[in-house]
Amino acid sequence: MLTDVVSAFSAVYLLWEHYLIVGVCVAFIPSTVLSMVLIAKVDLEKYKNSAFGVYVRKHMSSKALDWLRFAGLMVMMVGGWNRWLWLVGVGLGVVLYVWMKGLLPQRSVSEEKQEQP
Repeated sequence: MLTDVVSAFSAVYLLWEHYLIVGVCVAFIPSTVLSMVLIAKVDLEKYKNSAFGVYVRKHMSSKALDWLRFAGLMVMMVGGWNRWLWLVGVGLGVVLYVWMKGLLPQRSVSEEKQEQP
């Protein structure tokens, strides 16, 4: 995860300076290579059953959320290229929301039914 964070912010900075190819490479290559190495060489079973692994499986294991995180990164990168700090912030907000949505209070089904007339 640290690789993803460092890569994303480094890529936004490089795009801010208009280094397009290097910025895009920094955004995707380190995380991809590290993921491939970890999957091939590391026993991830103990992490799968950790509190963090359970959180990820429960709150972040859908293709829709993967695409939403990706979209947030793309928004950050477009904001960096155009030097729109506000858009970088919007993209970061999307990514943080997806990562932290499991920590937000959840409404129960019974609460939602009570609100309906």
